Amino acid sequence: MSNKSTPIRVLNEDISNFHHWRETAKSFTELTGIQVELEYQWLNDYWATIISAYTNRAGEFDVVATDEMLLPLYARRGAVLPLDEFIARDNFDLSPYNPAAISCATVDKKLYGIPYSNMSNILVYRTDIFDKYGFEPPRTLEELRKTAIDLRRSLVADGKESVYGLISRGKAGAGANVWIFGSTIAPSFGAKWYKEDGEPNFNSPEMVEALTYYADLLNKSAPPDSHEIDWYNGSERFFKGEAAMFIEAASETARWRDLKSPFADVTRAALVPAGPGGDRHAGMYAPAWNIPASSRDPEAAWQFIKWASSAEPAAIDLLSGHIEQSRLTALTDPRAKERYPADLVDTVIDTKSFARNERHVESNWLPVGDALGSAIENTIAGKSDAQSALNQAQIEIKKINSPRN
Repeated sequence: MSNKSTPIRVLNEDISNFHHWRETAKSFTELTGIQVELEYQWLNDYWATIISAYTNRAGEFDVVATDEMLLPLYARRGAVLPLDEFIARDNFDLSPYNPAAISCATVDKKLYGIPYSNMSNILVYRTDIFDKYGFEPPRTLEELRKTAIDLRRSLVADGKESVYGLISRGKAGAGANVWIFGSTIAPSFGAKWYKEDGEPNFNSPEMVEALTYYADLLNKSAPPDSHEIDWYNGSERFFKGEAAMFIEAASETARWRDLKSPFADVTRAALVPAGPGGDRHAGMYAPAWNIPASSRDPEAAWQFIKWASSAEPAAIDLLSGHIEQSRLTALTDPRAKERYPADLVDTVIDTKSFARNERHVESNWLPVGDALGSAIENTIAGKSDAQSALNQAQIEIKKINSPRN
């Protein structure tokens, strides 16, 4: 039985799409009598706080929204409660959820969280530019490269030197360029982070080919400061008119429509282009509501998760600006296409048929991701060629994963 006199504390990422929960959770309090306090943290601080919630700050939070890279690590350390008994007791129906997102929260056949978000990469392009210069949306990465470069040439020839063929993440960081490269570009070329025996594989021919492709793409079609672009300023610059195409999670398109971008009405969504092998890789960011083992009130925490994951709160979440839902009923709700353009909703739904987490889950994920991110940035910036940069990343990652560390 829960203690209704003590509020439960919920930790979530500080993205504008998620801010509505403070108001939306009032309905939960009216229904159950359980008070809710929400704390929001920006990305890098958020990761640090998540780790603290399971370690040195254990007991401060009752519900944490943890992504697919960190949740399995702390579940295996016993710092997260499995939800299977709650789910069985309350007959909680998992069928409305994207199976790939559920898989992200499943560790050793036990479910440790209910995914509330399911972000994946899509291609966004401007119809006014494509129509003017006679281009079609690219369906493959090779078409993407050619289209982006040719568009840039057409724009420059037309006196539009400040408009580029493409904008995409180049800034180093596990949560920056590694998202695009590790989720979409590298797997499209068949690159694997590790060999079957567990040895790092970051300077493999496939990884080098992928990074060579990505650096060439950005150097020939994107802004010269691409090595400084992350997801936030990249989306801002695209929706202020600086490029014809943008590869990013679909939520950014929804956010900039709400911010009244003057280019929102000429923006269309399409599936991320396919790689040389013909398959598409969109990646998956799937944070899940979960209960730290140190929660002061696991029952109240579960009641919140169960409520927040139900149909109407998920629909409210979508209508509040968070289009990339794990609960598919929110996207098939008729209100979704009243709120967003049909092409965006359909692209988000279609992407779920093949999207999955493509990055390697490991205990050293953050430093490994940062080492790979530095190699990507240095190559884009022209400080190194792809082979040399990835050779250095290979050395650094071997040290990070050394038993001594």
